[in-house]
Amino acid sequence: MPFATNASEVPAGTNEPQRCDLIVHNATILTVDADDHVVESGALAVRDGRIVALGRQEKIFASYTSDQLFDAAGGAVHPGFIDAHVHVSQYTARSVLPLMEGTSVTMGHWKGALTPQDEHASALLAALDYLQCGYTGFVDPGTVFEPDAVAAVADEAGIRIWLTDPYVADRGEALVADLPELVSESFLARWPRNTDEALKRLGSQLFRNRNPDGLVKAFVGLYGEATDSPELCQAALSVARDNGVRLQEHLGYLPAFQLKREKALGRPLLRWFEERGSLDSHVTFVHMNLVRDDEISLLGKYGVRVVWCPWGQLQMLGKEGTQARMADLHRAGVAVGIASDIPRVADFDALGTLAVSAAAASGRPAMPREVLRMRTLGAAATIGADGELGSLEVGKRADFVVRCASASVNFGFDPGLELAVIGGRRTVNAVFVGGRQIVDHGEILSLDDGAVIGAAHCSARALASRIGLCA
Repeated sequence: MPFATNASEVPAGTNEPQRCDLIVHNATILTVDADDHVVESGALAVRDGRIVALGRQEKIFASYTSDQLFDAAGGAVHPGFIDAHVHVSQYTARSVLPLMEGTSVTMGHWKGALTPQDEHASALLAALDYLQCGYTGFVDPGTVFEPDAVAAVADEAGIRIWLTDPYVADRGEALVADLPELVSESFLARWPRNTDEALKRLGSQLFRNRNPDGLVKAFVGLYGEATDSPELCQAALSVARDNGVRLQEHLGYLPAFQLKREKALGRPLLRWFEERGSLDSHVTFVHMNLVRDDEISLLGKYGVRVVWCPWGQLQMLGKEGTQARMADLHRAGVAVGIASDIPRVADFDALGTLAVSAAAASGRPAMPREVLRMRTLGAAATIGADGELGSLEVGKRADFVVRCASASVNFGFDPGLELAVIGGRRTVNAVFVGGRQIVDHGEILSLDDGAVIGAAHCSARALASRIGLCA
């Protein structure tokens, strides 16, 4: 379906223009709402961090006035991207893996040696890159040992962050057996030692949801991939239901591991979850590199949401059991969000290209406008924020990106392709989070780029030295 060319205008019946905090005008607005509206010569009005009106700019100016005007100069305006899943404390380790080849050092040693200062430096560097690439938020899946160290980054950088309890699992031996390159004794020593300790961690971050306007929000997370017992899984789902948040966990990263589990269970894993009552509208699974045709409708039936990590999926294509169906899931009405996992081979702004490439390689191509939706509204849905974020609609929070009209990719023929696939950080003019401008002409207003990068480099080199990777 092509993008529509009309949108809901300002409600009639007002005589005097209403005051608002901000008006963005002279824009081509991509709402990414249910109808995929594109508003030419458009404007949006913001008050108290939310969109109060959106439509043709002459109607917006007839109904609203503000001391703060932002001229988009004909550029596209779209919802901010959300990284639906990133191990943010490992961001400074993105080029470390080659150093580990041929040694006994693993990523487990890196993670086991992380300090709160390292986690803060890594998350702040990620925030710097996110904002410059048009992101307004990211989700860590519970792989931060000190959540407060990462939460502080939200206010420092002006970015939204979703956090959960650190490493909730009670069967770490499953990870040792199937992904030994990710573990070490020092890493597993920081996990819960048993089910009781894991249960005590559940819900420890939910206090962050008390402030409805806070930049940091919390959900319930399990590490997943068979590292949680049925008792722990059920308890986590109960906490998520009771608190109206999502339960997230890794599932199906290694299809061969999933097939091994299914052989032991004597049935497909998703059917086993269904029998236990663990498929639920509060659940989000991450990876899902093995989805059978008949499981698409099963996920849709229960309202399960899925996070797609394109690079991880590309690594699995051709391996035993892989069945990639992300475009099929999206078209069947399952909310799919795109995520970096750990951006080891590309920057954040290349996620759209990776998604298109992974989908094409799987034999089930994704259209660019589908990728745009999965990087915005779909990603918001996987964390339970689609009622507040992910599209530009009246009442939603004013998180959006203004692109440079003069960028070489901005022809206006295919907004999804130009903005969500091939349009990189150099096309980002401004970023607003909650109606507050965070990025201006590609520069983050609240951060010193050199200081952030310098601190991250110092942290990474010191950590690499501590685990014996360099002198």
